[in-house]
Amino acid sequence: MKNFTPNTSLATPRDSTLESTSPANSDNRQSAKNSYPGPVVFAPPNPPRTASVSVEEEDAASIGSVPRNPSDAWQCLTGIAKGGADDPSPEMVADPLRTGTTGFPSYNVLQNSAGSEFQPTSGIKAYRLVQTRSLDPGTVWQLVARYAENFHPYLPLVPRKYFERSALDAFATNEKHLLTAVLTIASKDLVERPEIHEYCSKYMHELISGIAAGIDCDVEAVEALLLLAEWEPQGLRPRIERVGRGEEDRAAWMHIGLALRSGYFLGLDRTSFRGDSGDTETEARRRLAWTSCYISDRLISVRIGRAFWSRGPGPMTGLVSQDFPSLQPIKDGDEDYARIFQATLDLTQLYGNVHDVLYSGMRTSNQMMLMGDYVKYVDDFRLAILRWKSLWGSLPCSTPMQVTLQLSYEYLRLYTNAFAFQAAISQSLVSKTKNDDQSQREHLRATFNNVASMQDARFIYESVDAAKAYLTILVDMVHPEKHLHFMPLRFYLYGIYAAVFLYKARSFGVMPHSEELNVRNMVTRTTEILKRASAGPDDIGSRYSRLLELLWQSKSAPTSSPAGTHQGSDLRMQSNPLQHRMQEQTNYVHFSPANDFSWLDLEAVGDYVSGDQISSTNTLAFDTLQNPDLYQDRSQPWQIPTWSGDMSSNLLF
Repeated sequence: MKNFTPNTSLATPRDSTLESTSPANSDNRQSAKNSYPGPVVFAPPNPPRTASVSVEEEDAASIGSVPRNPSDAWQCLTGIAKGGADDPSPEMVADPLRTGTTGFPSYNVLQNSAGSEFQPTSGIKAYRLVQTRSLDPGTVWQLVARYAENFHPYLPLVPRKYFERSALDAFATNEKHLLTAVLTIASKDLVERPEIHEYCSKYMHELISGIAAGIDCDVEAVEALLLLAEWEPQGLRPRIERVGRGEEDRAAWMHIGLALRSGYFLGLDRTSFRGDSGDTETEARRRLAWTSCYISDRLISVRIGRAFWSRGPGPMTGLVSQDFPSLQPIKDGDEDYARIFQATLDLTQLYGNVHDVLYSGMRTSNQMMLMGDYVKYVDDFRLAILRWKSLWGSLPCSTPMQVTLQLSYEYLRLYTNAFAFQAAISQSLVSKTKNDDQSQREHLRATFNNVASMQDARFIYESVDAAKAYLTILVDMVHPEKHLHFMPLRFYLYGIYAAVFLYKARSFGVMPHSEELNVRNMVTRTTEILKRASAGPDDIGSRYSRLLELLWQSKSAPTSSPAGTHQGSDLRMQSNPLQHRMQEQTNYVHFSPANDFSWLDLEAVGDYVSGDQISSTNTLAFDTLQNPDLYQDRSQPWQIPTWSGDMSSNLLF
């Protein structure tokens, strides 16, 4: 990371206080999780630029081409429209404070006492957050430096020239979307100065709204959206749940979708081909942004189980590290981000192929599971994944970069082999004549009690091994405060998925008692690491560690244990008294191995552990818990509704 680390003495710990003090009124600070700060009066935008080409010249240039579509026709009229817009109308001269950049009223806060208007038109002093005195240039630079050292290596989209103090004016003038995204991400964990993140988030929210509304933007806006999707600062969300429920996945899905649409409109997809325009710096930047769109689109689709963007957008020509010159090392000792990016791209293509073939749709997946022809695909993918490891597994790079590649590899192993695990469940349930909960539970546990004798044993063993390997790397190789704290959110969520997968695999009786104890200990260590990596109780690590605690401690009593032996945790009693009351009445929950949540659906997992599932799926059981006197027959334990074999809506494993 040497070539990306600017010359600054800024401290990097997550709870450090920025040395430069923002002029914002400290008495009016508010917590980011509750609301944005008080009214912030924005200054008017930069004055209109002088047209560099006359209307006559632009009109003459447009005559030489024939419009192929309405968009081309619109482009032909752009010169005339700009010419009219560049000349201030009498109305605008008479009312200079009428509108701002987004069309909403804005006011000048930089007028002197005599009422004269004096404000910079470019550079950092013209940047919105500096104009409004929310931040000062020193604070902006320290945030940029903090981002460069801690966040940038995981997705190096920001041009490295902007990590020089002398380039701050150019950064603010030419790349306001990208700069604001950098500031928003870099300030998201400053617990001593929450108002900084509030100001940055509010401005970022306005800029995103402008992009969605169709304002003019360039490649830097696409880059900004991709960066936000990797970290999803909590200041961009109006409400933060105490327990993680996959909200970050939804936000990332929307930001990546907007980035794809914007990039496609800007023609970034053309950079997938090595064209005749030459490998200029601008072209290389556009190619890097579009390839990052491809990676982000594939990975978010894998995470939430949705289809890829219909337009592609695949790198058609087999892009390699030489196609990304901005990521290549400048001097000896620099990190070779170009090769790391190529390794990530190759692995992402494998992710995409697995998702496209195995998880393409419920009807196709279900037929594949029942017919058994998934075996050849899973075996082929396993070999391809091993080839990737033999090629990139020993790539020389820093520890954080090596860890991200290893984690991505292990999760791909899990994602691929888990499909065969689900297929074994489906085949077992189809062969079962009785569909009542008790018989299904006993049948499934009997089936998976001897995994070694099953046809898909190798897949089942490897899926469990991959999930355990992921958590092992997370707790043994990743420093929570120095590395995990700054890593993209997908590596947190992959760990959550792995822990939920192990919970469901355990419920089938796949693990012997000794292995189950080891897995429980590993999950406990994972929750501790997640907490240590968090800046506060509302940070992603803390929120999802609570989800795992509720899942494993509140409802993880083995169904084979004698009644009354399960010991409830203090966390369960405090966070969910309804579940605790249910435990007191029934000793422990007789859950089904095919319980109604998928290991890939964090929202459903949240419903399961919070009790929301009760009111929506079993009103009688909910009434029984609330009014036990209404229920006369207490001899039968309450059971969570189970899956009856219908795979039309979701992969429940």
